[in-house]
Amino acid sequence: MMKSKPVAIQYILLFLLTLSSGVSAQNKTSISGQVVNDVGQPIELVNIIVSGTSIGTITNTEGTFELSFPSSFPVTLQFSHIDFIPQEITVRNRQTAQKPLILSLQRRLREIPEVEVTAKGSADQSAQRLSPQLSMQLPSAAGYGIEGLVRSQMGVASSNELSSQYRVRGGNFDENLVYLNGFQIQKPQLIRSGQQEGLSIVNPDLVESVYFSSGGFGVRYGDKMSSVLDVSYKKPDSTSAGININLMGMSGHAEGAAANGRFTWLTGARHKTNRYLLGSMDTKGDYQPDFTDIQTFLSYQISPRLSADVLGYYALNQYQFIPTSRETDFGTMSDVKRLRIFFAGQEEDKFETGLAAVKLNYNPSPATHLELTGSHYRAFEEETFDIAGAYWLQEIQGNDNSESTINIGIGEYLQHARNDLFATVNSISVKGNQLISGKHEINWGLKWQEERFKDRINEWELLDSAGYSIPRNPKLELSYSRNANIEIRTRHLKMYVTHQTALKPDWGSILINYGTRLIYSDREEKLHLTPRFQVTLLPLATPNTRFRLSGGWYFQPPFYKEYRPPQSGNIPQLTAQKSSQILTGVDHYFHIFKRPFKFSTEIYYKYLYDLIPYQINNVRILYSGKNEAKGYATGIDMKLHGEFVPGTESWATLSLLKTEENLESDTWDKAGSPGYIPRPSDQRLNFSLFFQDYLPNNPTFKVHLSLFYGTGLPFGPPRSPRYMATYRMPPYRRVDIGFSKDLKPWLNSGKQVPFIKDFWLGLEVFNLFDISNTISHYWVSDVENRQYAVPNYLTGRRINVSLNMGF
Repeated sequence: MMKSKPVAIQYILLFLLTLSSGVSAQNKTSISGQVVNDVGQPIELVNIIVSGTSIGTITNTEGTFELSFPSSFPVTLQFSHIDFIPQEITVRNRQTAQKPLILSLQRRLREIPEVEVTAKGSADQSAQRLSPQLSMQLPSAAGYGIEGLVRSQMGVASSNELSSQYRVRGGNFDENLVYLNGFQIQKPQLIRSGQQEGLSIVNPDLVESVYFSSGGFGVRYGDKMSSVLDVSYKKPDSTSAGININLMGMSGHAEGAAANGRFTWLTGARHKTNRYLLGSMDTKGDYQPDFTDIQTFLSYQISPRLSADVLGYYALNQYQFIPTSRETDFGTMSDVKRLRIFFAGQEEDKFETGLAAVKLNYNPSPATHLELTGSHYRAFEEETFDIAGAYWLQEIQGNDNSESTINIGIGEYLQHARNDLFATVNSISVKGNQLISGKHEINWGLKWQEERFKDRINEWELLDSAGYSIPRNPKLELSYSRNANIEIRTRHLKMYVTHQTALKPDWGSILINYGTRLIYSDREEKLHLTPRFQVTLLPLATPNTRFRLSGGWYFQPPFYKEYRPPQSGNIPQLTAQKSSQILTGVDHYFHIFKRPFKFSTEIYYKYLYDLIPYQINNVRILYSGKNEAKGYATGIDMKLHGEFVPGTESWATLSLLKTEENLESDTWDKAGSPGYIPRPSDQRLNFSLFFQDYLPNNPTFKVHLSLFYGTGLPFGPPRSPRYMATYRMPPYRRVDIGFSKDLKPWLNSGKQVPFIKDFWLGLEVFNLFDISNTISHYWVSDVENRQYAVPNYLTGRRINVSLNMGF
């Protein structure tokens, strides 16, 4: 049942009116004119701003405009359009202003299809480039981050605004690759809820480029079955800095260059606490989340042919929670239930991670590039909690004016955990790139990686309902327990080689990339071969359309969570999960009202085998410990990307998906097999929208809106057979809206402040319609031993204010 709270519309309107207030109409001068291109054709929707103010307008279909401003000369007018090079003119007196103005703008050289195919860092034909600057404008309860952009891409789904994790085309959170400056990034293993997660690894203040592939990626990327996020940090050419302060934390970064540009440095630090956000959840108490990280990226050009890069980061995420009470209403309009819980105890978690990585780049010739890299990742994770709860399950009768309650269930529970994990991942790799005759490119790589894990697991749960223990037993019996001491060391040897070339038949162009990976693990003692291919067609008959086909085999060796026993027991023997995939897609570029758009669609099919079935609770994945399933995932994704509003970037995506699996070991209680059942990631429909707009006469004031809708995910009773997870959660529905005001013109209106390059104020409303989204369920029993799935709701409406400054 959806909760309802009053909307603070008056505050939003007050913010709007305050920021968009105009300049006094006293003593004004008007100027008019026309803006044309280099062949004299009028240009529509050119932004015209009076420098140092928020006064502005746009040209009409004839390219003409009229603008009024205070009579204070000289006045500088700024003309800008996304397809043309910006230009400024200065009006020095009233007599000049009274003459009609004709201005010519030069068109930018912008060929979108060619840029996307040949851009540096996007040798993989399946990857799409994302604009990292938009991460600062995307309203998100998880904070500013690149993952917020990824969530709204084709094939991507996420139903938890507190987490930066995402699912791609039927996969789970563990099936996504993340690279930072060419180094594969790991994430904490013990996190069980979005509240604990804290900061994502990628610092958006430091990012230069972002590429994302939701499937069909080439062999130069590693061994996961779903997606690749490839991020590169900047190599600055000048000194600058910036800070961001908001109600949930702050961040700062600095960058610069020295030794005539041979040495560049980049450093960022962030601190986040989502205590304010967690206060909107049903479970009340003292939340003390504290998340901090620091990152640095150094680069030095040793000689014209040799350079070195160093990447380092350290993160400390701490989460403390002392719950006091919870009250949740659920059910239907005619059958309302209420769960009330009073707590004792607390939870303390700590996740400490760090990475040190070095890369040597050597170019013996213009056609040859070699890389030698080494990295060391270390993590210490600890979760400790003892939480006791006494609950009352009530049936609500009557209405708000005459409400009465009947107790239908009373019980107590005790949850205990003392879990800690120490992990290290060491790797050494060498890579090469060779151009042959300017038409062929050979890429190869060899990597050795060692993973070590030391894990102590001690967790249990005791349930007591209406005076008896569940399960019923004359002796005190735990409803769940898990105890183990695990030490695992795994070594991998990985190789790949790929050939990329371009063919030029009479009818167009063909880009071909094919190759294979070899994977060997000493725990499996098996050699896996995973060939892949990519083909892109660019016909001359349809110059604005490209056609793509890709596929191959994608094997994912177990990392660590797969080895954790579902209950007390020995470490299981596992092999890599496997997937064979085929994908075809089309990209079409076109213009509407002289504004650029791109429509993309992809259809895919994945055959999955040697799967390790899993169940998920919030963001915690519990594997069965056996390669005992096969399955499939198939669907279609669509995306419309372009200037919904002139001069701004927006997009909408729609994804349809079906994914199922068949477990070899599951049987009905009587006889037979359940056959194919929905996988935990079977979210049939997803729609997302990112939309930007601005006030026509005040383009320094902008609005940013993000919308997500996803149908319900499967779920079932806790620790039950997989075939029982056939219920569906309610759909995930969320709208976040943000307002931003560029304060730089106001700052410079009286006196120039040259050291401030960027200055804007933002206001965000998270969960605008205050929808109660369900992330998981808490199961309780009544006096007749009937079980009820009580929804665990996510965050409610909250308002955030942020200030951003660049120097």
